[in-house]
Amino acid sequence: MSTMTTSDRVPGRARGSQTTGRFYPQLDGLRAMAVLLVLTNHMSDLAIPHVVRYLSTLGWIGVDAFFVLSGFLITKILLSSEPGFRTFGLFVLRRTLRTWPLYFAVLLMAYCALRGTAAGNQTNWTQHVFFLQNYTPEFGARSLGPTWSLCIEEHFYFLWPFLVFLLPRRVLVGVLPAVFVALPLLRYWGLHHGFTFKQLYTETQFHLDGLVAGSLIALIVSWGIFRIRTLTWIGYGALAMGTAASIAGFWRSWSVTFGSNVVFGFSSLAAGFAGLLLLLLHGQPSIVVKFFSLRPLRYIGRISYGIYLLHDGSISFLSHLPLHRFLGAVADSWIFAATFRVAFAIGIAALSYRFFESPILRFKDRLR
Repeated sequence: MSTMTTSDRVPGRARGSQTTGRFYPQLDGLRAMAVLLVLTNHMSDLAIPHVVRYLSTLGWIGVDAFFVLSGFLITKILLSSEPGFRTFGLFVLRRTLRTWPLYFAVLLMAYCALRGTAAGNQTNWTQHVFFLQNYTPEFGARSLGPTWSLCIEEHFYFLWPFLVFLLPRRVLVGVLPAVFVALPLLRYWGLHHGFTFKQLYTETQFHLDGLVAGSLIALIVSWGIFRIRTLTWIGYGALAMGTAASIAGFWRSWSVTFGSNVVFGFSSLAAGFAGLLLLLLHGQPSIVVKFFSLRPLRYIGRISYGIYLLHDGSISFLSHLPLHRFLGAVADSWIFAATFRVAFAIGIAALSYRFFESPILRFKDRLR
């Protein structure tokens, strides 16, 4: 999931491009939409109506929206920096300060809570320390389930800067589309060579579509060779084609356990979200930009990292509370349960952001 915020501004100039450091409040709203989608996907244990249940099954696509945002923002930062070991060191240090403190706090809490239990005994804690749990054959404890996507982003943080600093931009513009086209072929190969659906979903080499698409958007925008009108039409085209391909591909089910879904689904979703991102960057359409710029959405987007990491643990905690004793039949209502879960997850994340993450972020922002 994306741990960047749209207020992460970087001084300096990209090589041969415009000055960076622009603030995009609407992207925080897009991040909020992504994390709320993920939250809805984790309500499957509730007795929700069939139509609502179908909508909730597509919530996992929020992770792909996060990947597109991360690819764009990370590449935008790298293109705005002078290549060198010092730049790379500062970049890694800033990313570490953003992602590691809360992650390892969650990991420690999970270890203390699960130690001696069946779930704790089945968890490979060493893999979690080194961000390799996305390579496990099965998902582990529920409270640690969302961390697989953080592994992909951590791998991206450490490898992508070398390519951006070493390769000319014209080469990168050719490499990224080639990788994007190759990913469905790689998943098709993996599907027929013994890889499980879980592996095709969580392993880094199989699920790079969003990061690649977002990085390509950053390259195109920062290069400045296209007019805004041209970029807008590209955005509309990508959004339309990505949405149409996703609906056509997932018409049976929004589950990735179907072969065609896991092969092509990540690519179509990445294209659609990349198109939406490109439109939001250029203020198109204005009513949508205004919606994504609403203050409540922007705040949820700002604390979305905490929501994402803490929500499954929060839901597990709520499941052990004797709500029936205090609320009676109201506790059985799926509307109440879903609303209470979302509000509780946002509240816990808000406290984490205010008292734990913010002091670390203030220090991180001084490292430029």
